[in-house]
Amino acid sequence: MKKKIISIFVSMLLCVTVISVTGATNIEKDNNLSLIPKPASTGPFWEDDFENYTLYQYLDGGPDDGGWEPWGNNPAVGAYVTNNQSLSSPHSVDIAYFSGVAADLVHKYSQVSSGNWTYTAWQYIPGDFTGETAFILLDWYEDGGTSTHWAVQLKCSDTTGEITSDFGGESLPLIYDAWVEIRVEIDFGADEKTVYYDGVELVTSGWTDGMNPGGHLNLGAVDLYAGDSVSTSVYYDDMSLEGEVGEDPDLFCEGDIHFGNVTAGATLTGDFTVINAGGGELDWEITKEPSWGTWTFDPESGENLPPGTPVTVDVTVIAPDDENTYTGTIKVANVENPDDTCLIDVSMTTPMSHSSLFLQFLERLVQRFPVLELIFSYLLG
Repeated sequence: MKKKIISIFVSMLLCVTVISVTGATNIEKDNNLSLIPKPASTGPFWEDDFENYTLYQYLDGGPDDGGWEPWGNNPAVGAYVTNNQSLSSPHSVDIAYFSGVAADLVHKYSQVSSGNWTYTAWQYIPGDFTGETAFILLDWYEDGGTSTHWAVQLKCSDTTGEITSDFGGESLPLIYDAWVEIRVEIDFGADEKTVYYDGVELVTSGWTDGMNPGGHLNLGAVDLYAGDSVSTSVYYDDMSLEGEVGEDPDLFCEGDIHFGNVTAGATLTGDFTVINAGGGELDWEITKEPSWGTWTFDPESGENLPPGTPVTVDVTVIAPDDENTYTGTIKVANVENPDDTCLIDVSMTTPMSHSSLFLQFLERLVQRFPVLELIFSYLLG
């Protein structure tokens, strides 16, 4: 009887009052980076000879750009695939000033944080090169370059004719008109790196002491940078990262998704990352989603994912109409090995609407002051 009276009373109120219910959407993403043990065998983790791209393709973070992206997600600082020079024919990547803007090309890595690793890049500097250019390894690169730390920065200058380690000042003469190997050997256990130029040792120092103390035992990204002043073309080819990985693909995921204080029925977006942390090529698919809401994923599966190249999965969900707190998981599986899976934790809270809160208030009011039931009955006749 009480609930019936309260419902009638609320209906009368709504006839004379327009209640506007709005909800604020607050989306939070927690990237919980957990490390997984790696097999103790050494092999290729990632490599790129730029042969899988079309001539003059502009690398700026697109779906066909092999994981290459511009610093800070700024499309103006991407770089072009070229055939002007190449070590493995016919392509390389051209790092220069384009339209007055310095190319600043980044490739990120995940799960490179223990054991021994070797990073190799082949560089070609033409004899008529002018300006400065830099080869950089970062031990931390997050949020599009807003959170960073340099481990290696090698600056090549036409003024000095030298390649110089910015963190220590060691130098060697530049070699022009030839493909020259830059090799960085990393020992995370000893917190040490040794940099070689054309097979000659340039510097040995602490990995985490690069830009300044306080670095990370981790390889976050490589950065091919055209320098702070106008520079002409420098080319890179046959880049690779080798380390302690197994022969088989190994599925790994990063990113939990949490939606808080969302409007019931709202359309929300988030993302997480799928990574092949092993060897070989990985075929993966999403095999489970939460039982609440309406979910879509882009992409929802993938084939032939090479080691070390992360894939971002964009997530869209329509929140349930009911007011509640929801939890669940998104399950991703290795197609070739169903036991190799990872879970993305998801949660969502849809707060109660104003009308529902008002009903609860009236019910509690009647419970506290029973005489109000008689008053409402009399008013509603």
